Amino acid sequence: WLKPQVAQTFPPRARISNTMLAACCCAKADGGDVIDDFAIVNNMPRKDFAEMPDMPAAARAGGLRKKESGSPTSHSGPGVTFSVTITRSPDDPIGLDIDLIDNVSAVVVDVKDGAIRKWNERNGQIALQVHDRIIEVNGVRMDTNAMIQKLKADTTWTLLIQRPVEFVVSISRADAPSLGMDLRYAPNGNTLMITQVGDGPVQDWNKAHPDRAVCKHDRIVELNRVRGTPLELLHASEDAEVLNMTIIHYTSLERALASLL
Repeated sequence: WLKPQVAQTFPPRARISNTMLAACCCAKADGGDVIDDFAIVNNMPRKDFAEMPDMPAAARAGGLRKKESGSPTSHSGPGVTFSVTITRSPDDPIGLDIDLIDNVSAVVVDVKDGAIRKWNERNGQIALQVHDRIIEVNGVRMDTNAMIQKLKADTTWTLLIQRPVEFVVSISRADAPSLGMDLRYAPNGNTLMITQVGDGPVQDWNKAHPDRAVCKHDRIVELNRVRGTPLELLHASEDAEVLNMTIIHYTSLERALASLL
Protein backbone atom coordinates (compact mmCIF):
# COMPACT_ATOMS: atom_id res chain seq x y z
CA TRP A 1 0.00 0.00 0.00
CA LEU A 2 1.02 3.62 -0.40
CA LYS A 3 1.98 5.46 2.75
CA PRO A 4 0.72 9.07 2.92
CA GLN A 5 3.54 11.53 3.40
CA VAL A 6 3.69 14.86 5.16
CA ALA A 7 4.72 17.35 2.52
CA GLN A 8 4.27 20.92 1.35
CA THR A 9 3.96 20.10 -2.35
CA PHE A 10 1.70 17.42 -3.69
CA PRO A 11 1.25 15.15 -6.70
CA PRO A 12 -1.71 15.94 -8.95
CA ARG A 13 -3.67 12.91 -7.81
CA ALA A 14 -3.80 10.64 -4.80
CA ARG A 15 -4.17 7.07 -6.01
CA ILE A 16 -4.98 3.67 -4.59
CA SER A 17 -2.84 0.58 -4.73
CA ASN A 18 -4.31 -2.89 -4.69
CA THR A 19 -4.77 -2.70 -0.93
CA MET A 20 -5.27 0.82 0.34
CA LEU A 21 -6.38 4.36 -0.37
CA ALA A 22 -3.69 7.03 -0.42
CA ALA A 23 -3.86 10.74 0.25
CA CYS A 24 -1.72 13.82 0.59
CA CYS A 25 -1.12 15.33 3.99
CA CYS A 26 -1.75 19.02 3.58
CA ALA A 27 0.31 20.26 6.50
CA LYS A 28 3.79 20.56 7.89
CA ALA A 29 5.18 17.78 10.06
CA ASP A 30 4.31 19.73 13.19
CA GLY A 31 0.59 19.47 12.39
CA GLY A 32 0.31 23.22 11.91
CA ASP A 33 -2.85 23.18 9.84
CA VAL A 34 -5.01 22.07 12.76
CA ILE A 35 -5.34 25.02 15.08
CA ASP A 36 -5.51 24.67 18.83
CA ASP A 37 -6.17 28.18 20.04
CA PHE A 38 -4.05 27.63 23.16
CA ALA A 39 -1.06 27.76 20.82
CA ILE A 40 -2.21 29.15 17.48
CA VAL A 41 0.45 28.71 14.83
CA ASN A 42 1.59 31.55 12.61
CA ASN A 43 2.03 29.52 9.43
CA MET A 44 -1.38 29.12 7.82
CA PRO A 45 -2.06 26.88 4.80
CA ARG A 46 -0.66 28.01 1.48
CA LYS A 47 -3.05 29.75 -0.88
CA ASP A 48 -2.74 27.03 -3.55
CA PHE A 49 -3.73 24.06 -1.40
CA ALA A 50 -7.41 23.89 -2.34
CA GLU A 51 -8.73 26.75 -4.39
CA MET A 52 -12.45 27.35 -4.05
CA PRO A 53 -14.51 28.55 -7.02
CA ASP A 54 -14.35 32.27 -7.73
CA MET A 55 -17.13 34.28 -6.14
CA PRO A 56 -18.79 37.49 -7.29
CA ALA A 57 -17.22 40.66 -5.88
CA ALA A 58 -20.39 41.38 -3.91
CA ALA A 59 -20.14 38.03 -2.15
CA ARG A 60 -16.50 38.69 -1.20
CA ALA A 61 -17.31 42.04 0.35
CA GLY A 62 -17.94 40.60 3.80
CA GLY A 63 -20.64 41.27 6.33
CA LEU A 64 -23.68 39.14 7.03
CA ARG A 65 -26.81 40.06 5.14
CA LYS A 66 -29.99 38.29 6.15
CA LYS A 67 -33.02 37.36 4.15
CA GLU A 68 -35.93 39.72 4.63
CA SER A 69 -38.05 36.69 5.53
CA GLY A 70 -36.07 36.07 8.71
CA SER A 71 -32.77 35.45 10.42
CA PRO A 72 -30.50 32.62 9.30
CA THR A 73 -30.38 31.57 12.96
CA SER A 74 -33.97 30.25 12.78
CA HIS A 75 -32.73 26.64 12.79
CA SER A 76 -29.49 24.76 12.43
CA GLY A 77 -30.33 21.41 10.87
CA PRO A 78 -28.31 19.55 8.23
CA GLY A 79 -27.54 21.59 5.13
CA VAL A 80 -28.36 24.90 6.80
CA THR A 81 -26.22 28.05 6.89
CA PHE A 82 -26.86 29.97 10.11
CA SER A 83 -25.29 32.69 12.25
CA VAL A 84 -24.53 32.95 15.94
CA THR A 85 -23.17 35.78 18.07
CA ILE A 86 -20.86 34.80 20.92
CA THR A 87 -19.37 37.07 23.57
CA ARG A 88 -16.42 35.88 25.64
CA SER A 89 -14.24 37.14 28.45
CA PRO A 90 -10.80 38.36 27.28
CA ASP A 91 -9.33 35.65 29.51
CA ASP A 92 -11.31 32.82 27.89
CA PRO A 93 -9.57 30.68 25.28
CA ILE A 94 -11.51 30.16 22.08
CA GLY A 95 -11.93 26.46 22.79
CA LEU A 96 -11.78 24.98 19.29
CA ASP A 97 -9.55 22.68 17.31
CA ILE A 98 -10.12 23.53 13.65
CA ASP A 99 -9.07 22.20 10.26
CA LEU A 100 -8.08 24.88 7.72
CA ILE A 101 -6.98 22.83 4.72
CA ASP A 102 -9.48 24.32 2.27
CA ASN A 103 -7.88 27.71 3.03
CA VAL A 104 -11.20 29.60 3.13
CA SER A 105 -13.02 28.14 6.14
CA ALA A 106 -12.50 26.55 9.55
CA VAL A 107 -14.00 23.09 10.05
CA VAL A 108 -14.54 22.17 13.69
CA VAL A 109 -12.47 19.14 14.74
CA ASP A 110 -13.18 19.35 18.46
CA VAL A 111 -14.83 21.64 21.01
CA LYS A 112 -12.64 22.10 24.09
CA ASP A 113 -12.77 24.05 27.32
CA GLY A 114 -13.27 27.72 26.57
CA ALA A 115 -15.70 30.28 25.19
CA ILE A 116 -17.35 28.00 22.62
CA ARG A 117 -18.10 25.24 25.13
CA LYS A 118 -19.54 27.76 27.60
CA TRP A 119 -21.74 29.19 24.85
CA ASN A 120 -22.81 25.70 23.75
CA GLU A 121 -23.96 24.86 27.27
CA ARG A 122 -26.32 27.84 27.21
CA ASN A 123 -27.49 27.42 23.60
CA GLY A 124 -28.05 23.73 23.02
CA GLN A 125 -30.33 24.15 20.00
CA ILE A 126 -27.66 25.94 17.96
CA ALA A 127 -24.53 24.64 19.68
CA LEU A 128 -21.45 24.38 17.49
CA GLN A 129 -20.72 20.76 16.58
CA VAL A 130 -17.85 18.73 15.22
CA HIS A 131 -17.74 19.15 11.39
CA ASP A 132 -19.56 22.49 11.43
CA ARG A 133 -17.79 24.83 9.01
CA ILE A 134 -17.16 28.46 9.98
CA ILE A 135 -17.17 30.54 6.80
CA GLU A 136 -17.26 34.06 8.24
CA VAL A 137 -16.00 35.77 11.41
CA ASN A 138 -17.14 39.35 12.07
CA GLY A 139 -17.57 40.13 8.39
CA VAL A 140 -14.32 38.47 7.28
CA ARG A 141 -14.54 35.58 4.86
CA MET A 142 -12.47 33.69 2.26
CA ASP A 143 -9.25 34.26 4.24
CA THR A 144 -8.37 31.88 7.07
CA ASN A 145 -5.49 34.07 8.27
CA ALA A 146 -7.80 37.04 8.81
CA MET A 147 -10.58 34.87 10.29
CA ILE A 148 -8.21 33.38 12.87
CA GLN A 149 -6.89 36.82 13.78
CA LYS A 150 -10.48 37.96 14.38
CA LEU A 151 -11.12 35.00 16.65
CA LYS A 152 -7.96 35.76 18.60
CA ALA A 153 -8.41 39.52 18.89
CA ASP A 154 -12.17 40.11 19.24
CA THR A 155 -14.25 39.32 22.29
CA THR A 156 -17.57 39.31 20.44
CA TRP A 157 -17.90 37.14 17.35
CA THR A 158 -20.65 36.95 14.77
CA LEU A 159 -20.01 33.63 13.06
CA LEU A 160 -21.56 32.34 9.87
CA ILE A 161 -21.67 28.56 10.05
CA GLN A 162 -22.55 25.74 7.69
CA ARG A 163 -23.85 22.44 8.98
CA PRO A 164 -23.17 19.58 6.57
CA VAL A 165 -25.48 16.96 5.13
CA GLU A 166 -24.32 13.39 5.73
CA PHE A 167 -24.89 10.49 3.33
CA VAL A 168 -23.45 7.06 2.54
CA VAL A 169 -21.91 5.82 -0.70
CA SER A 170 -20.76 2.31 -1.58
CA ILE A 171 -17.98 2.03 -4.14
CA SER A 172 -16.78 -1.23 -5.67
CA ARG A 173 -13.09 -1.03 -6.48
CA ALA A 174 -13.23 -3.92 -8.96
CA ASP A 175 -10.07 -3.77 -11.11
CA ALA A 176 -9.94 0.02 -11.35
CA PRO A 177 -6.37 1.38 -11.00
CA SER A 178 -7.73 4.45 -9.17
CA LEU A 179 -10.97 5.54 -7.57
CA GLY A 180 -10.60 8.85 -9.40
CA MET A 181 -10.45 10.93 -6.20
CA ASP A 182 -7.76 13.28 -4.94
CA LEU A 183 -7.67 13.40 -1.14
CA ARG A 184 -5.98 15.73 1.32
CA TYR A 185 -6.10 15.91 5.08
CA ALA A 186 -4.93 17.76 8.15
CA PRO A 187 -2.78 15.40 10.26
CA ASN A 188 -4.69 16.06 13.48
CA GLY A 189 -8.10 16.22 11.82
CA ASN A 190 -10.80 13.58 11.49
CA THR A 191 -11.74 13.73 7.81
CA LEU A 192 -10.34 13.18 4.33
CA MET A 193 -11.16 16.14 2.07
CA ILE A 194 -11.91 15.39 -1.58
CA THR A 195 -10.17 17.91 -3.81
CA GLN A 196 -11.05 16.40 -7.18
CA VAL A 197 -13.28 13.73 -8.70
CA GLY A 198 -12.10 12.36 -12.04
CA ASP A 199 -12.61 9.27 -14.16
CA GLY A 200 -13.15 6.13 -12.13
CA PRO A 201 -15.61 4.29 -9.88
CA VAL A 202 -16.57 7.40 -7.90
CA GLN A 203 -17.58 9.25 -11.04
CA ASP A 204 -19.55 6.17 -12.12
CA TRP A 205 -21.33 6.25 -8.75
CA ASN A 206 -22.16 9.92 -9.28
CA LYS A 207 -23.76 9.23 -12.64
CA ALA A 208 -25.90 6.47 -11.15
CA HIS A 209 -26.76 8.36 -7.94
CA PRO A 210 -27.03 12.08 -8.72
CA ASP A 211 -28.86 12.67 -5.42
CA ARG A 212 -25.80 11.40 -3.54
CA ALA A 213 -23.02 12.57 -5.82
CA VAL A 214 -19.56 12.92 -4.30
CA CYS A 215 -18.23 16.42 -5.00
CA LYS A 216 -15.08 18.45 -4.68
CA HIS A 217 -14.60 19.67 -1.08
CA ASP A 218 -16.85 16.96 0.36
CA ARG A 219 -15.22 15.07 3.22
CA ILE A 220 -15.03 11.39 4.13
CA VAL A 221 -15.79 10.97 7.85
CA GLU A 222 -16.28 7.21 8.01
CA LEU A 223 -14.85 4.38 5.93
CA ASN A 224 -15.95 0.78 6.34
CA ARG A 225 -17.41 1.53 9.81
CA VAL A 226 -14.24 3.27 11.00
CA ARG A 227 -14.20 6.86 12.25
CA GLY A 228 -11.08 8.49 13.60
CA THR A 229 -7.89 10.08 12.37
CA PRO A 230 -7.14 10.43 8.66
CA LEU A 231 -4.63 7.57 8.82
CA GLU A 232 -7.18 5.35 10.54
CA LEU A 233 -9.64 6.13 7.75
CA LEU A 234 -7.03 5.33 5.12
CA HIS A 235 -6.11 2.04 6.77
CA ALA A 236 -9.78 1.07 6.85
CA SER A 237 -9.63 0.76 3.07
CA GLU A 238 -6.81 -1.80 3.19
CA ASP A 239 -7.65 -4.97 1.25
CA ALA A 240 -11.31 -3.94 0.95
CA GLU A 241 -13.04 -4.69 -2.34
CA VAL A 242 -16.00 -2.47 -1.43
CA LEU A 243 -15.60 0.92 0.22
CA ASN A 244 -18.60 2.04 2.27
CA MET A 245 -17.99 5.71 2.91
CA THR A 246 -19.94 8.23 4.95
CA ILE A 247 -19.61 11.61 3.27
CA ILE A 248 -20.39 15.07 4.60
CA HIS A 249 -21.36 17.72 2.08
CA TYR A 250 -21.46 21.50 2.53
CA THR A 251 -23.45 23.84 0.32
CA SER A 252 -21.01 25.73 -1.91
CA LEU A 253 -19.88 29.02 -0.38
CA GLU A 254 -21.23 30.94 -3.35
CA ARG A 255 -24.71 29.43 -2.94
CA ALA A 256 -24.65 29.70 0.86
CA LEU A 257 -23.74 33.38 0.81
CA ALA A 258 -26.15 34.18 -2.02
CA SER A 259 -28.97 32.61 0.00
CA LEU A 260 -28.47 35.26 2.67
CA LEU A 261 -28.64 38.23 0.31
